[in-house]
Amino acid sequence: MRILLCGVAAIALSGCSWIGHNHNKSTSSYSSRSYSSSSSYSSRVNKPGKFSVSGALGTGFIVGGHAVTGNDAAYNPVLDIHNVSMQDAYKKGFRGELGVGYRIGKKNELTVNGYYQQAKGKDTTLGQHISGSPLEGQLSAYKGYGVELGLRHNMNTFKAPLIKNITPFIEARLGFGHVSDIAINDLRVAGTAIGPVSTPFYEGGWVPTASGLIGFEKPISRHMSIGLETGIRYEKSLSADSTFVPVVPGGPLGQSANGGSRWSVPIQIRGRYRF
Repeated sequence: MRILLCGVAAIALSGCSWIGHNHNKSTSSYSSRSYSSSSSYSSRVNKPGKFSVSGALGTGFIVGGHAVTGNDAAYNPVLDIHNVSMQDAYKKGFRGELGVGYRIGKKNELTVNGYYQQAKGKDTTLGQHISGSPLEGQLSAYKGYGVELGLRHNMNTFKAPLIKNITPFIEARLGFGHVSDIAINDLRVAGTAIGPVSTPFYEGGWVPTASGLIGFEKPISRHMSIGLETGIRYEKSLSADSTFVPVVPGGPLGQSANGGSRWSVPIQIRGRYRF
């Protein structure tokens, strides 16, 4: 009897040990699968999607275009009107942008950007009076806003000294911008005013725009990046203001408003957030 009881007790103990071992194994397996599944789900949730928003601030160096086309001016025996470039007529300006992007494929992205820009006019020499004194004046500020649609191509990411991973890109844009009316203020010879305080010159309106940009972005978190961009930007010419040029063709600046186009080299810092 004693031998039988000892045998039963031994079998019971071995059964409990087997159940406990399998229970722990099952729990461990389940925990491992749960953690793996949770980790995979978390990775999918945190991975940036296709949409992004961005903002940029910067300036632009004017490199081309004419503000005053003296060669087209009507003959005036008293005044000799000069050609004046946009670069000589305007200071470096300010430009701000807000935009959205949508990734197509692994490296390409469609972008839509709205912008506002402004550049103040310089006090400049516009021509020469028959007396030898300069004809001087100042163009009013070049103000504009608009929207541009672009296609951006992101290149392969590489490691650079100090800043580590960066992604170069190129982007082409087309759009339309609205430029405000432009006048010539304080037109004078030898310090003496020869016309109204403000003389209408270019008539504001919508003009086509085009840009080619190159730059790079550096990620600062899983969703955010910051970058620097430059390139070339073109804005088509404006129309002469009909309230001045046709009505007074022999006036001080008659028929010299046949320019207004502008080429500039932008330098902008851009921040981007990817959803």
